[in-house]
Amino acid sequence: MFEGALAGFARTMVVDQTRPVLPLTELLRDEVLHRLLLRVYGPELVKDQLPVLVSQWMKYYAMQLIPPVVVASVAHGLGWPLGLDRLSFALHERGFLDRVRFEGAVMQVPVSDDPFELFAPLLENLQQVIERLSAYGDVPAAVLWGNAGDYLETCLRQLSAASEVSVAAGYGLLRERLRPDGRRNPLFNAVSYIEGDVRMVRQRRTCCLSYRVEWVGRCEHCPLGMAVSPESPPDSTAARPSR
Repeated sequence: MFEGALAGFARTMVVDQTRPVLPLTELLRDEVLHRLLLRVYGPELVKDQLPVLVSQWMKYYAMQLIPPVVVASVAHGLGWPLGLDRLSFALHERGFLDRVRFEGAVMQVPVSDDPFELFAPLLENLQQVIERLSAYGDVPAAVLWGNAGDYLETCLRQLSAASEVSVAAGYGLLRERLRPDGRRNPLFNAVSYIEGDVRMVRQRRTCCLSYRVEWVGRCEHCPLGMAVSPESPPDSTAARPSR
């Protein structure tokens, strides 16, 4: 499925079936999230900057899951069950997510020009994970959806550069303001390109909050520019979508 130019999009999948993994349902439990975040960031940051750390956790999640799911769908019309109980993740020795294992068999996905139908399992998965993380970390869901949209756009851009596979359906998730049922699309304009002094500048719609922790560092696509610092108060513009 992932051969030639597409091989890189499978690098976030568990290949060694003997590698230990944890079920996603286990990873999303409060005590497990707390233990893993402590392991990566330490007690002081977990106490003082939990929303930032949960946002970073969501980045790792999106980074592992989105590329193989999207590329399998648009390149081959294939996918896997994406229920929370059908996914497991390997962990890096430091404690962050490091490759996904799909527990279900590969299956055909619906043939559709409607991105919300084609990617319905992925959207449902992201919705459930984001709701869980938002509640646990007291972080706005818009921040976490912004992380998902960031990695989706990156995946589509890389796929377009590497192959002739159509990415129109994937970009549909980023360009439609509303879902077919009239609900707001949380991935709408997650990433845009604005005119800079010498080139187009990639910019997220929502800030990922990483600027609040100095050693995590400011995201290079931050919509806030240099307007805020790690000392900015929690109710700053960080979590608001940029217009």
